[in-house]
Amino acid sequence: MPSVLSENDKETVKRTVPKSANKIQAVAVARLYIAYPNRQRWIYTGLQGAAVLANDLVGNTFWIKMVDVVPTAA
Repeated sequence: MPSVLSENDKETVKRTVPKSANKIQAVAVARLYIAYPNRQRWIYTGLQGAAVLANDLVGNTFWIKMVDVVPTAA
């Protein structure tokens, strides 16, 4: 399956999600939108990156985390 994430992006995700306690189920490029304060209108927050769906092996729960894969300008 082709991926839009580069190898560097994948390594960043793997570094951010500790493998000892989590299993990555899926990763996708995502932008974050919110419907606040007006629930009828979605607004782009300006945040984008890799959305990670992972299984917490210790707590036996699933969670989603947004990982910034774009390096910040210094």
